[in-house]
Amino acid sequence: MPDRRLLADVADAEVVVAVDSGVRIARSHGLPVHVLIGDLDSASKGDRAWAQAEAATIVEHPADKDQTDLELALDHLAELGAERILALGVDGGRLDHEVGNWAVLCRPGAAQIEIRTSNGSAIVLHGNGVNSITLDGKEGDLLTLVPVGGPASGVTIAGARWPLDSATLQVGSTRGVSNEFVESSVTVSVERGSLLVVRPDPSVCD
Repeated sequence: MPDRRLLADVADAEVVVAVDSGVRIARSHGLPVHVLIGDLDSASKGDRAWAQAEAATIVEHPADKDQTDLELALDHLAELGAERILALGVDGGRLDHEVGNWAVLCRPGAAQIEIRTSNGSAIVLHGNGVNSITLDGKEGDLLTLVPVGGPASGVTIAGARWPLDSATLQVGSTRGVSNEFVESSVTVSVERGSLLVVRPDPSVCD
């Protein structure tokens, strides 16, 4: 169950997609649901009935499928033309599911994806999509850059203790780990490849 503070922006979202048992989370927090998607093996009859009463679109898939429910949800959002996606509840539970969640969230796509967890947040940048972000913070806040799916090249970071200018970060290298804000904002961009921009929760870093 995501912490209440992580759900702050959900009520104002244009489209709220509940992924399977995510409908229970939305219902328990009094949040709207516009789409319920998945094989619905962990969505109770009561939660499904509630979603129907809320006029949510229910997209049910067979249990025997080649995609996880989260991947189906991301595909659905791509069909809707989503430009920004906020993903919650991707951590915890089964380790294989969590690893799979991160893998599918980092795949190349047109939308900007922000991931929020109890341990911090991350934004996915793609050289052929949303390729830059400016983040607000304070001096000493941590920031980590992780290339995914291959090397990330043309990586530039400004406003951090260790700036980069059109650098290449190789997969398996920890060069981008534990950078720090030295200004009130940091800008990160990538020209080619995919880059995960991670901000750990300061309370976890103490």
